[in-house]
Amino acid sequence: MAGSALQGALALILAAVCCVVLQGCGGGGGTPPSPPPPPPTPPSPPSPARKWSEVVTVPGWPKNIPFLSFAIKAGNMVYASGMQGFDMKTMELVPGGAQAETTQTLKNLQELLEAANTTMQNVVLCSVSLAKIADFEDVNKAYKEFWPNAPPARVAVQVAALAGNASVEIQCNAVAQGAARSDIKIPGFPDPVAKGIPLSYAVKTKDMVYISGMQGMDKTGKLVSGGIVAEVGQALANLAPILTAAGSDYNHLVSCSISLTDINAYDQMNKRYTEYMKSLKVSSLPARVAVQVGALAGKGCFEIQCTASTKDIPEPEVVQVPGWPTVGPFAMAIKAGGIAYVSGNQGRDMNTSHLVDGGAGPETTKSLSNIQEILKAAGSGLEDVVACELSLRSLADFKDVNKAYTEFWPHDPPSRVAVQVGDLPGKASVEIRCAAGLAPKSAEAMVV
Repeated sequence: MAGSALQGALALILAAVCCVVLQGCGGGGGTPPSPPPPPPTPPSPPSPARKWSEVVTVPGWPKNIPFLSFAIKAGNMVYASGMQGFDMKTMELVPGGAQAETTQTLKNLQELLEAANTTMQNVVLCSVSLAKIADFEDVNKAYKEFWPNAPPARVAVQVAALAGNASVEIQCNAVAQGAARSDIKIPGFPDPVAKGIPLSYAVKTKDMVYISGMQGMDKTGKLVSGGIVAEVGQALANLAPILTAAGSDYNHLVSCSISLTDINAYDQMNKRYTEYMKSLKVSSLPARVAVQVGALAGKGCFEIQCTASTKDIPEPEVVQVPGWPTVGPFAMAIKAGGIAYVSGNQGRDMNTSHLVDGGAGPETTKSLSNIQEILKAAGSGLEDVVACELSLRSLADFKDVNKAYTEFWPHDPPSRVAVQVGDLPGKASVEIRCAAGLAPKSAEAMVV
């Protein structure tokens, strides 16, 4: 492939290679107050180089991509971008549908992790986005070939659309070679692998716990009756034995991703979520993102995937930005294990909650400006963001989002995933969630 054809194919893979749900909502919802705020100010220049993280490159793969790095290393963790089933030499999507694409996607991830001096056996968490939930069985057939034993924790949902007409996209996080990693078994719970389900309930590293997506099912696998309220309560209760088995608890939750099948249930979900957490008397709420997805596996309407720190390190530290109000049942950001976990952020003035005018481009600028302020308060900065998750209401906005996004990272951008979701709270066009490395002096040690 040569000339304009190669450029077109490269543009397609680069647009497509950045898609999973790091899922959305820090702050949407409610009727915006008036008067509207002034337009967002341009971002301040990022630092000239990464300080606490580094870009991973793969020999023979494209370099200097304007809006993502294929992977970022921070401490003993590797954060890979969302990958699709493209042949990275020809830049063409492999034929054969979801099963063939899953195999190619995981081969790509395998090559990427090897370039980062780690392996597939060190993956701790995978996020799988499908164009059609009907392809789930075919995806699992290919997926389990790579992890016949001790698979990573996993969350898998149908999104509204993937870039590049792909059937599946997978994003992974892994520990460095030689770092601690163990899959968590739950007494009294069936073994997922023995039932042909390629996931672990949770995977534990030295200081962190990565938990698979939980729905409102009891330990027999039966979905509880009662709709969103009952499912939220049951899913949150399901976290308890997993956290206990992993040497953690609710006070050590650092970040959660929520998938809803109907954004109209957002307020009900928030109410039950808040009630449940208050009943536990937790010292702080985790960072969070919540979006509407296309579908969940099974018949549930709610799924939550969480990351927690262990009791071996201090409880997570809440990040507060001076002058900003509390905007929902979540922390703006949480610091734990050498990483700042930032909640999903929309393009809103943080003092008025008003969504900026102008659509996806200005919203992206404002969202990242907000994240920049949060990271400053956390003792980090844009230059050490390791991963970003972008949820768009329409992939038609992808060009405008990328144009604004690249202004914040003119070089060495973070790993990234971006998908079209079913809907976002508050009718925003885009929501962005990030994680950033912390300086060793502001973290216990950059080892997770």
